[in-house]
Amino acid sequence: MKQNSRVHWWAGGILMVLALSAHAASFNCSLAKTPVERMICSDKTLNALDADLGAAYHDTLDRAADQPTVMASQRAWVKERNRCADRSCLAQRYRERLAALKKVKQAGWKTWHDPKLGFSFDYLENRRAKTCGTGERHPCVRLVGRDMGNSDYLINFTRVEGPLEEVAGNEAGFLENEDGKWVTTYGRGVPVDVEHFSRNGWNGMRATISCGIDDPETGFHAMGGDCFWAVLSNGRYSIVADTLGIIGTDDDTMRSVESIRFDQ
Repeated sequence: MKQNSRVHWWAGGILMVLALSAHAASFNCSLAKTPVERMICSDKTLNALDADLGAAYHDTLDRAADQPTVMASQRAWVKERNRCADRSCLAQRYRERLAALKKVKQAGWKTWHDPKLGFSFDYLENRRAKTCGTGERHPCVRLVGRDMGNSDYLINFTRVEGPLEEVAGNEAGFLENEDGKWVTTYGRGVPVDVEHFSRNGWNGMRATISCGIDDPETGFHAMGGDCFWAVLSNGRYSIVADTLGIIGTDDDTMRSVESIRFDQ
């Protein structure tokens, strides 16, 4: 399984955006070298603003209609920020950038459909839907985005012949226990309850489990990821949705899942 944490380069060093706390800079303060970086790390307000901006920038970029322009404007802003000589200037630059990011035009939604697979779904137009190759056991389509790291996809949708519960057991590792409750068997740790849900004339089952991920820089992490599994069925055939551990459980991807429509 290929997967990697997101690592983003800004001018002046590597800015890590995993596991941000409420008042932690978006970069590693132990590596701070420039006067601006040291001011950010030594001031609680600037620290919080930097963390807020790191999260806002990547959220905005993921949904932006014109991602290259957003990235170029961010690089220009970093250069402007780095000309600040005091905390007041820095705070003002951060607040201006946060306000500017709120005005970025978001990508619209488009529909993917393939009559051979027999279903359709909606997805952000700044993402791509790629039909799987002939080497897969079942026909499938994968959503990919801008920043995939070492991951093959955001989410994978696979068509499998058969009704909901049969496919859920065979493909997603869902199991009905002695109490009549459906739980997971894949993943690490204790079983997770499976949620039943329905949309657009189909019934489904879903769960998010702790799973192992392999990071080229830090090695294998037995419970480092959150893998999403779902099975949706119209009673005749089913769609199995899965992610690989770090990316793919965001709101926009979940909206794609819930938008699935089976051909009549």
